[in-house]
Amino acid sequence: MSSAQSTQTDSAPVGRSLWRRRTGDTGLSWRAFRRSWQAYALLSPIFILLIIFVYYPPILGLIRAFFRWRPGVPATFVGLDNFITYFTYAETPHELVNIVKLLIFGLFAGIVMPFIMAELIFFVRSAALKELYRLLVIIPMLVPGIVTVLLWQKLYDPYLGPINDMLRAMGLEHLALNWLGEHRIAIYAIMFVGFPWVWGVGTLIYLGGLGQISDSVYEAAALDGCTGLGRVLRIDIPLVLGQVRLLAILAIINAITAFQNILVLTDGGPGFSTMVPGLTMFHSAFRAQKFGYSSAIGLLLFIIAMSGTLIINRGIRPANEELRQ
Repeated sequence: MSSAQSTQTDSAPVGRSLWRRRTGDTGLSWRAFRRSWQAYALLSPIFILLIIFVYYPPILGLIRAFFRWRPGVPATFVGLDNFITYFTYAETPHELVNIVKLLIFGLFAGIVMPFIMAELIFFVRSAALKELYRLLVIIPMLVPGIVTVLLWQKLYDPYLGPINDMLRAMGLEHLALNWLGEHRIAIYAIMFVGFPWVWGVGTLIYLGGLGQISDSVYEAAALDGCTGLGRVLRIDIPLVLGQVRLLAILAIINAITAFQNILVLTDGGPGFSTMVPGLTMFHSAFRAQKFGYSSAIGLLLFIIAMSGTLIINRGIRPANEELRQ
């Protein structure tokens, strides 16, 4: 071995030791644990409670998807029988179609509408007026979601609801429908709840992303004649793709797993026209007491949501991530 190679080999451990001392990286060792045992002791109750109340129940539910499981009866392993039962269920294709409809709508309502509102607020000239608009966007978040759903239920009332009253007053009686009682339009009426879908959290997330864009970028764009819609398409959207990705993931998870609005407004009716897998999971667990079957549906929804999340993570790459690579 040459002297240069020997010097390089001998200096490597010394270099790593100096780096660890400078950066505070002492590695995972018993000595490091003993030095910080008070911190670990203080954090351990939090992690224990998280494991018991947050992680254990869903993990148990996913495992029990392969069992016949009812309250008070020992769980029996049945393999893939619960999954086969669901896929051979006559209404499953219709439920999956409804999921696709809700997913497409959720991506539009959860991504596009908050972005439009954020753009309108961000480029308001008056600082006081800008803060007022932010406040007005946040105020609806103080109202429980179930209150909003029940309010829309009254709006859709075919006899006393203001929507049909307004249509009749305008001479459009033929458009006054039983919005939640007709199988052709019930799912679309449920989608319309919350119009104009200006989600406060989504708007604030976009405003945070727009606020991180340097003023020099906008000044350079203005000098190049890139203003208005061109600026939005070429500058704003590429630089807030990180926020778009986050909201797309949240929209996918909500569209696939949420069923509360449907439960309150139609409970899957009329007939099975508004049924979704999440609502079937709820009915199976708390009405039919088929917890194993319900867990199987939950596992399927988890796989679909996880797949959608991975696709979004790979498909939407913010500009700053591309520059790092």
